[in-house]
Amino acid sequence: MFIMGKVLFSVLFTFSAIVCLQAQEDRAVFKIQPLQAEGTSPEEARLLETLIYSYFSDKNDVVILLPDDAPEIWPGNDRLSSGSIAENSPDYFIETSLYPENDNCVFEIVVSDSSSRELSRQTVRYKTTKDIALNMHNIVDAAFEWRDDSGETQLLPDAELIVPEKLFGLWSGDTGIKLIRILPGGRAFAFFASGVNMMLSYKIENNTLIITQISPNNENFYYPLPLPIAKILVNEAEPMHWEFMLYENENLLRGSRIETTVEFEDYEKIVIRHNSIRKSEWNRLPR
Repeated sequence: MFIMGKVLFSVLFTFSAIVCLQAQEDRAVFKIQPLQAEGTSPEEARLLETLIYSYFSDKNDVVILLPDDAPEIWPGNDRLSSGSIAENSPDYFIETSLYPENDNCVFEIVVSDSSSRELSRQTVRYKTTKDIALNMHNIVDAAFEWRDDSGETQLLPDAELIVPEKLFGLWSGDTGIKLIRILPGGRAFAFFASGVNMMLSYKIENNTLIITQISPNNENFYYPLPLPIAKILVNEAEPMHWEFMLYENENLLRGSRIETTVEFEDYEKIVIRHNSIRKSEWNRLPR
């Protein structure tokens, strides 16, 4: 009887392993490449790597393959063992890099498919690696926005070449903003639904349009937040900025809005979060 029990346990364990492997094979497999880090200490780079692995592992509908030297950061993870079929032919690759630029730390996540077609590129600039670590969850979430709720790919065509002359004119579509006018000479204006204007500057780097707030903070930039909370943001918020790429025959700017956000309860428990990232799109208005 004891022997039968061992045999039955062995059969059940084997069956369970087969079911688990099939479940993994039904999900998209992502291979994370090691972080390419410049200008930071090994300890800081390792912390960022661990956060990247942890937050990507939260994606329940995918299987994440980590580098061979990645730490075991959570029990019972779905990471496939080295040498599996999926290990040799993942569906997608995730590349991450960190490097200094002027007084900032630039962090980038690139997701590509097995044909080396780029699906997502998230590039953020922070003052310190600590800021990157604090915002890593949002950065990873933004890197996955090309997948819809069913896990299917929602691709835009390849980004178009940005030159200033293609940007001049009126744009709309951002939350809380009625119109944006982009002018020659690196100048732009945002016209808020609350009735105030914001002066902006812009530049183009690596075919990415970077737009930055240059007006002093104004309570009406944060409408419809309650006035006491908006006044706090006037003193605490860092300048808003946007990072876009150009699509759809020069008619769509798509990317991220990076700003200071606030969480509050009864005007007492107030948490300020700098460099919060959310998806942003601007659509060209008829000339």
